[in-house]
Amino acid sequence: MSMGQGNQNYEEMEIDLNQYIKVIIKRKKTLIAALLLTLAIGTANILLSPKIYSVSMMIQPPVVGQSLTGANDLESAENLKGLIISGAFNDALNKKLNLEHGNAPFEFKVIIPNKTNILQVSIDLESKKREFGVILLQNLNNSISDSYVKIITAKTDDIINQIKLNDRAIINAKEKNKNLQEQIKETLIRKDQLLKELKAVNLATAQIWEKRDLYLKESTLSGSSPALFLASYLQNNSNYLNQLNNQYSDLSMRRINLSLELKNIDSQISGFQMEIDKLNIDKGFISNLKTIAPPRVSANPVNSNKNKILAISIVMGLFLGILAIFFQEFWINNLAKK
Repeated sequence: MSMGQGNQNYEEMEIDLNQYIKVIIKRKKTLIAALLLTLAIGTANILLSPKIYSVSMMIQPPVVGQSLTGANDLESAENLKGLIISGAFNDALNKKLNLEHGNAPFEFKVIIPNKTNILQVSIDLESKKREFGVILLQNLNNSISDSYVKIITAKTDDIINQIKLNDRAIINAKEKNKNLQEQIKETLIRKDQLLKELKAVNLATAQIWEKRDLYLKESTLSGSSPALFLASYLQNNSNYLNQLNNQYSDLSMRRINLSLELKNIDSQISGFQMEIDKLNIDKGFISNLKTIAPPRVSANPVNSNKNKILAISIVMGLFLGILAIFFQEFWINNLAKK
């Protein structure tokens, strides 16, 4: 295609476009009428459509430990979100609110803020149903809590039972501790008795040795055998002293063992008490569903799209107006030809 043909086609397109513009200007009343009509329809839609409000609350899933990230949740935030959206609690809600089961399912919206285990639950309702929305979310809260009551109770009871077992273990350990202390006391008393006996035997032996010459002299005069008697007496004392010393050593060793056992029991009691303290802390963190923010209605309607509706109305008005103009022009030209 030559340069001249290209210029000619461009000029023809420019002429055609100018003709279209002239037609639009000529029939501008039709364009204005169509534009006003679509604007009127859009305005009526804005004014007559029901205002939709959002009713929302914030909740935390049941937990069994201290955590802000959901690591110790009884039910993860994602799982609970899925249950709410899928309508797992709808039957319970219908029963609580005395609604028919054939009603349309509740369209809850659930958002989980980033890196938290908090759920923002909301539902969009017409202005006249705002109070119902608050009641609905309150009952949803109760329905979720009711579904976890048995699990929460079971976990709490389990911890209470563990605390009772540790309490019983402490009582038994303290009783054993008391018995050991009594044994230690008896051991000390017996050691004191042995010391007295040892002193008495040693004293008697010393006295015999001090008076041995006198005993030997008297025995010689009387014609008896003092050496044999004295040797037998000293031998018996020596044997008795050995027995007493052995008993004293045994008691000392027993005292040491009892003290070690007593120390071990005290350590066990401390361990049991630490476990009880830990269990009490764990029990304190077990909780059912928590309401972080109670149900409340948004201050402004959530479907306020006035600008969007007006913009669409203007675009549709221009499109329909131009379409009507060309249809009108086509119709008048056909009539003129006839």
